[in-house]
Amino acid sequence: MKILLPVLMLLSGAAWANEGAPLAKQNWSFTGVRADWNKDELYRGYTVATQVCLACHSFKYISHRDLMRVGFTEAEVKTMAANLKMTIDQPIHTGLAETDAQELYGKVPPDLSLMTKAREGLADYVYGVLTGYSEKPEEIAKDFPTGLPKGAYYNHAFPGKAIAMPAPLSGPDMVSFHDNTAATVPQMAHDVVTFMQWTAEPERMERQRLGVFVLLYLIIFGVLTYFTKRAVWRDVH
Repeated sequence: MKILLPVLMLLSGAAWANEGAPLAKQNWSFTGVRADWNKDELYRGYTVATQVCLACHSFKYISHRDLMRVGFTEAEVKTMAANLKMTIDQPIHTGLAETDAQELYGKVPPDLSLMTKAREGLADYVYGVLTGYSEKPEEIAKDFPTGLPKGAYYNHAFPGKAIAMPAPLSGPDMVSFHDNTAATVPQMAHDVVTFMQWTAEPERMERQRLGVFVLLYLIIFGVLTYFTKRAVWRDVH
């Protein structure tokens, strides 16, 4: 059975009246004062993305060569691309033909390249949906006393808490990570969301670093302007 990942859930799941639970803020390596892309996290996320998501979804706005911007060597990306029978300059496309996807799912699964920016809550929302599934009867009964709508699955984070998509990260050890990190559902979700955030804005760190230099320039310029103004006007009363 082919496995769909975050965004088909986000876009095709049916939503009912009640809202999803408040999103927990996650600790992301790409946010904060010391933000940076963590190569190991990206590699683990790439593993989940290519071994799970790529069954149905593409990342058409990036290629393997782009990974060289975050520390991968050309030899590494050539090996990674070859494992998927791609060149390093090809967009990362699913092998699922659109006609087959239409027949299987009734719609073509969306591209995931920009998906962490497509919903309020951003990366926290995608992580919340990936880890928000529950089969506990008491939790389901609290929100759906008469039972879930037909064909729906319970998910804490999804608006309405009833989603048409079964859990894509259905259990631990769906993949094996290069650094022997345990592939728990929270770990796989965290890493694949980090990878998806990178695909959405691979220039993020360069932009943030440039922003720091711009702020420093403005501060220095402001200080110099202030003292220049005082020097020019000091004899004017």
